[in-house]
Amino acid sequence: MLLRIIAVISLIQFLLLMVSGESINLALYRGLLVFLILFSLVYISMFLLNIVQENTNAISKGSTAAEGNKSQNKSGES
Repeated sequence: MLLRIIAVISLIQFLLLMVSGESINLALYRGLLVFLILFSLVYISMFLLNIVQENTNAISKGSTAAEGNKSQNKSGES
């Protein structure tokens, strides 16, 4: 879905450049550049979101283990 949106945005940008009178070579280069920039931004953001999600899961697992240790220590003291 994101790839289709990126492709549509770059095609619209290409068409607008062609309508404005740019040469076809320049319009193709700019359209390809827009596509590559948008695709790389989406890919990098998905990669970073995955890292944040893994880090959040590791922290939550660590806090659950710490709470389990605290409850075991309290029951051992009684």
